[in-house]
Amino acid sequence: MASRLAEMPRIAPAVCFALLVCLALPSCGSDDEDEQPAPPVVERRKETRQDLPKLPSGFEPYLSRANGLEIGRPPGWKATERGSATLLIAPDKLVVMSLSADRSDGAVEANTETLAVDTFAVLEGYRGKLKPSKPRRFGHRYDAYQVRGDARARKTGVPQRLRLIVLEREGATVVTAVMAENSKEKAPDEVKQAYQSLRSLRTRPPRRATQE
Repeated sequence: MASRLAEMPRIAPAVCFALLVCLALPSCGSDDEDEQPAPPVVERRKETRQDLPKLPSGFEPYLSRANGLEIGRPPGWKATERGSATLLIAPDKLVVMSLSADRSDGAVEANTETLAVDTFAVLEGYRGKLKPSKPRRFGHRYDAYQVRGDARARKTGVPQRLRLIVLEREGATVVTAVMAENSKEKAPDEVKQAYQSLRSLRTRPPRRATQE
């Protein structure tokens, strides 16, 4: 039934771009018009293919060539591409995880911890103002922080438990993962699988940046 579904997480591209620009400039929002901050110096690193770690039993590799992401897909989960996002959907649709990659200087330069908090606040598809928790480190090969919060889907009114994790492969890529769980019916097993899947995430150059 549609009323049971977790809401598909979305980040407004225009708002996200403005957010990254602001985070990259130390005095963004300053009243001092005479202060002209120097452009940030971004130390870029060449992004190479990284192989998946050993996956949990029953998980299968899923590759998004367009987004340059590879991840372990839990048993029975559907993986699909929607615009610039890769979606993983649980069999009962009570949990949805969205993955998006940003390789811009603004994303790579931004503070991962701050980016997690501020990105949570601009998630689309939910009612009212979103209030994230304090960021906490997320166990991963990449530098990663997680925030959590509760919301209600704008269209269906279904209560959601949101988890947003920002992962940075140093100097190369920033990946934003958003898990949405139907918090009324709860799905702890699916949430656990989503976390297992996310911990397997590895990046590579996207298809558009390689010659095939």
